[in-house]
Amino acid sequence: MIETIWLTFHKQLLAFIISQVQDKDHAEDILQEVFIKVINNLNKLSDQKKLQPWLYQICRHAIIDFYRAGKRAPNPLEQETLDTLVSEDKVTDHGHQLNQCLTILINDLPENVSALLKDSELEEIKQKDLAQKYNLSLPATKSRILRGRNLLKKKLSACCDFEFGENGPLAHCRNRCGCE
Repeated sequence: MIETIWLTFHKQLLAFIISQVQDKDHAEDILQEVFIKVINNLNKLSDQKKLQPWLYQICRHAIIDFYRAGKRAPNPLEQETLDTLVSEDKVTDHGHQLNQCLTILINDLPENVSALLKDSELEEIKQKDLAQKYNLSLPATKSRILRGRNLLKKKLSACCDFEFGENGPLAHCRNRCGCE
């Protein structure tokens, strides 16, 4: 199980940590600490569907611990990043709200595209593998994923207002999807 988690998530978790600490060596050290915590606490994860958010939460806490331990004092830009990480744990965080909206809206799509979209976008399974999993041709798989993305985009535009800041998109949900 741990090996599967490592193979599936280590690259994206490392990229996330590097984006927060701006140093590959420190990021690799933090990632090792994260996986030690994962190994020690995996049995406490009750819902496997929440694995990815749980991993990112462990990463955020490990990054905060890294800065608090004074292994490297954050410069003003990094302090802003640290403040953002701390605020990401709050329920009012824009990213959390957007993730809730996305999950609700993807679940609301027709079943033939919803499952494919979850697997391709959220689970990051390759389209070739999805074609085999769902017993579809590769062109049919690509077409359904594209159709799902377009449907999701329409639903998301009807549900949320977007602003783009330095750290990416910020969303304000107009509560038309029921996520609040």
